[in-house]
Amino acid sequence: MKDERQLDDIDRKILQTLLNNGRLPNAAVAKRVNIAESTCYERVQYLIKSGVIKGFHTRVDMSALGRPIRAVALLKVRSGFRDQLLQEAQRLSGVEGVIRVLFLAGTHDLMVEFAVASSNDLRDFVVNELNSSEAVADTATSVVMEALEGSKLSQA
Repeated sequence: MKDERQLDDIDRKILQTLLNNGRLPNAAVAKRVNIAESTCYERVQYLIKSGVIKGFHTRVDMSALGRPIRAVALLKVRSGFRDQLLQEAQRLSGVEGVIRVLFLAGTHDLMVEFAVASSNDLRDFVVNELNSSEAVADTATSVVMEALEGSKLSQA
């Protein structure tokens, strides 16, 4: 059950603070936002329960796991397989090395972000996991040279 309360400036400051560092303890968040710890705790709990905060995640350096090459692949699904789009995305999300699968609007249907150990593994992933599916009409793969995380919330 979601409370439809509108987010206010304090909520936005809490969210911005947690976006910058999700590991901050409640006391530190409260201090940065200039509110009481109990108020901060209650507001963070509301943001979690209402679904504004979807979770707290660990970002892993895939190089440390032996997968230094990160790539993204854009996929087009064949028109006769549109009803299998969800199943294809679920299949891909379970493949070793896949970081995330996103549903897209526009020219492509899915984007797969993944990490591999070598250029040979990159080729094998594209050939064996992407292009081997009869549901996939076309792929376009690019190697990620560098990635920056967004950290600024809208003021609206």
